[in-house]
Amino acid sequence: MQFYNVHSHIFNIRNAPRNFLNLFLPDFAASTVDRITNTDAGSNLFQMLLTRFGGNLGKRYASFLQVGKSRNQREIFERLRNQYDDPHLKIVALTMYMEKCGAGPSETGYEGQLEGVIEVKKENPDNLLIFLGIDPRWKATGKELKETVERYFETKVQVSTERSVYPFVGLKIYPSLGFYAFDEKLKETFEWAAENGVPVLSHCSYLGGIYNNDTSFVNASLNPLDVYEGKRYADTFGNGTPPPSPDQSMNVFKWIFGQNDNRRNLNTCSYFLEPASYRSILKYFSDKARPLKICLAHYGGDDHVLAESKRESPGKLYGMVQENWCAQIKDLIKKYPDSVYTDIAYTVGNAATHDAFFKDLQNPLFQNRLMFGTDFFMTEQIIPEKADYNTFRTAALNQAIGNANAWEIMASNNVRSFLTSKYYP
Repeated sequence: MQFYNVHSHIFNIRNAPRNFLNLFLPDFAASTVDRITNTDAGSNLFQMLLTRFGGNLGKRYASFLQVGKSRNQREIFERLRNQYDDPHLKIVALTMYMEKCGAGPSETGYEGQLEGVIEVKKENPDNLLIFLGIDPRWKATGKELKETVERYFETKVQVSTERSVYPFVGLKIYPSLGFYAFDEKLKETFEWAAENGVPVLSHCSYLGGIYNNDTSFVNASLNPLDVYEGKRYADTFGNGTPPPSPDQSMNVFKWIFGQNDNRRNLNTCSYFLEPASYRSILKYFSDKARPLKICLAHYGGDDHVLAESKRESPGKLYGMVQENWCAQIKDLIKKYPDSVYTDIAYTVGNAATHDAFFKDLQNPLFQNRLMFGTDFFMTEQIIPEKADYNTFRTAALNQAIGNANAWEIMASNNVRSFLTSKYYP
């Protein structure tokens, strides 16, 4: 049986925005860390100090930096692959367009990131499966974006004189970088994806991950036209519904360290991600009887998975719908069973969530929709990849679901169904 990790990243810091660390650290700390870790000697010293004096958190952050500062994507992929005792496990690497998230451009540019990962694909044609990250700001028009995507998919990688393979098998979107999935410029590409069975994987974790740190851009982008509904986003919830409102809260501690705007932007960007924002897309393709396969990743995040399993209220949320994100994803799966998947990436690092996953697998409505992924290397901040993989696999192998077990269902059957397309037949 073939097994998969459906959610990982192998880009390095050179592929990320120049001020990537500033999204998570005060400016003075980010610049210091970046400068020190730019050399092997400095990086080793910093990691030693973090490990020695920072406790487990310091050790994990040191590991995250070590991976991110790797020389190239090949090095990161090899580091990831070596964590598994299954040499045949296939790994999905998600590329990301991060050039316009308010943190500066990357050193390599997005095309440089793609060139690098395609080189790794040439050396690992069977074990590496790549998703092409797309963003409506990447190209000037929707037509140009769709044509660019199609060209990347159709330009085969020459592995040997006798063999060539498609370089990409799916699409990746990351709306909290500053757009909604229903953006008009993505529509033609999604039409093409539905026609060819190409899967789309979208970041969907409440207050988790990378965000757009351009305050004016974020605040001005909250209530655009939903092209599938022909209305402003707020109007799709009924007449008189107030538009999304930016977070204006003040955190004195964050303000002292120059991070209050960062915190506000992180919170506000959850509007771009909320599961409710995918409803119009799913309905559109369902009505055309041509489903768009889309994975709302992370199952909403570990806090929401645990709250949903205990039927606890999530409290006030940044979003148009004040409902638990895991519960919202479940509702979308029920309504669009031919379209919606989810994965447990990053969320799986909290072992308390595992029982909730297994309970949902017992329900026929969700049994074929949950997929295994880890979110390497982002998870290196909280748990080593090998421990993440082994802990979950051991638990999943011991969970019987009908004639199979949870590992076979989540890491094989469901992922294969999600990935199957013209480009991964």
